[in-house]
Order: sequence, then C-alpha cells, then structure tokens
Amino acid sequence: MSKPLQCSVCDAVATVHLTQITQGKVHKMHYCEACANKGGAGDAAVFQLADVVTAATTVAPAIVCPTCQFSDVDFRRSGRLGCPDCWPVFLEALDGLLAKVQHQVQHIGRAPNGTLALGQIRHRLQVAQGAIAKAIADEDYEAAARLRDEIAQLSAQLPTE
Repeated sequence: MSKPLQCSVCDAVATVHLTQITQGKVHKMHYCEACANKGGAGDAAVFQLADVVTAATTVAPAIVCPTCQFSDVDFRRSGRLGCPDCWPVFLEALDGLLAKVQHQVQHIGRAPNGTLALGQIRHRLQVAQGAIAKAIADEDYEAAARLRDEIAQLSAQLPTE
C-alpha cells in the first residue's frame, strides 16, 4: 500500500487534493481537513484554498505601487488596480495584456459602427504624416502620392478649430 499524501501546510494526512494548471504547468496541492476548512473548502461560496498556502509557495510581488502598496500579485488575483497612481507604475507590465484585450496599447476613442472616432482619425493622420516623410526620403513618390491623398481625406474629417 502506498504512503498517504501529506498536507502542504501542516504535514498531516491530506484528504483534500487540488490540481491547478497555470500556463501549462500543473501544480498539485494537498490539504488536511483542518487546513482545507481554514481555506474555505467547507463553504462552497468562498473556497479560497490559495490563501492557505505558505509563503514558500506564493510568488513575491515584482511591482508595488508606492501610494497604495498594491502589487502585481494583487492585480493577478483581482484583475483590477488599486488606485489611480497604479496606472503609471504597472503600465509597462500591462502593455502585453492591453494589446491582447484591446488589440492596441493606447485607447484612441470609440465611435458608432461604420465611422471612425476622432482619436482614431488623429492617430491615422499622425501615422500617415510620418509615413509620407519616409516615402519622400526614400524617393518612393507613388507611395507619397497615396499618403498625400489619405492625409487630405483624413484632414477633411477633422473638425476645424
């Protein structure tokens, strides 16, 4: 007969077994009844076994907001930032997530279907102006002519100030 598994917290005989798969890696945790109840396993609405795990198995925060002490670990748990000052602190780490969720890192506005938001028009105009300068420098006059027409069209959509 095999040796019974031990609790990940107190080394008692484990009767509750939790398997978590994170980014393709399997993590198995085993708990005795007392530790499982401490973690909320007795209450199906709470079920917070992750809070029972010892400090050795938790990830140390890599980024911490100096204002509210909110960490990247807290963000991963809640999916929200702690205060307005968190945004610049976490910005670099959030760029990849924003690109996946919004398909862009920078928010450039919303508009009804079939139209472009003012921020999107300005963004496209800025990109086209940079591209026309490069096309002229590269002596690609056909591309420069197309970009000139696009810039004229985009400029006509902007409100006059």
